[in-house]
Amino acid sequence: MKTRDKIIQASIELFNEQGERNVTTNHIAAHLSISPGNLYYHFRNKEDIILSIYEEYARNLLLETVPFVSPEVKPLDTIILYMDAVFQALMKFRFFYSNLPVLLAKNPLLHEKYVEVQSSIASRVSEMLLSLRTTNMMKFADEDLPDIVSILRLVNTFWLSFYQTQNKNIEITDAVFYEGVLKILVIIQPYITESAMPEFLEARTMYRKRCLEVADVA
Repeated sequence: MKTRDKIIQASIELFNEQGERNVTTNHIAAHLSISPGNLYYHFRNKEDIILSIYEEYARNLLLETVPFVSPEVKPLDTIILYMDAVFQALMKFRFFYSNLPVLLAKNPLLHEKYVEVQSSIASRVSEMLLSLRTTNMMKFADEDLPDIVSILRLVNTFWLSFYQTQNKNIEITDAVFYEGVLKILVIIQPYITESAMPEFLEARTMYRKRCLEVADVA
């Protein structure tokens, strides 16, 4: 692995473990046993590292987080794929979600890229929900679609921040992410059609079981 890639991966690890605000470029260099000068050869400062991390994060979001609905994939499986992909993105880049407004305020270019990527994500989620409506799994009015998409993205984006403000133990575990998935399922349940409800409840039961299992392990 090239030094630049090692710096990115080490930064993600340290930011997730210790919080982005508590990690300096010197910490990253020491973690990799390289000189600060070597690090600055690849990145001008910590904000430059975070911007590069976001580019990887954005590729993850656009390529993996929102699956396309196709005749070969059952509607229920589409939702499960979406939930699992969101979970994986949250887990891998959780420091973004824990401190997002501050990160964007410090880096205008990052904010610009973030808005651009999120616009693409919103379009993909809208397409997914419309496809689910076409397959008679969901029912909603056209004028409600933008608000449904916004609420789903709101929970996805700020669930970790909300959790950390509501609990004394702010350790982020797998159980925390599954709790966020269950909140999303509550939001979309009123729009699930009667014919699709049994499968939907099956999926909700599966995530509740996963949440309990990882909580017991912790």
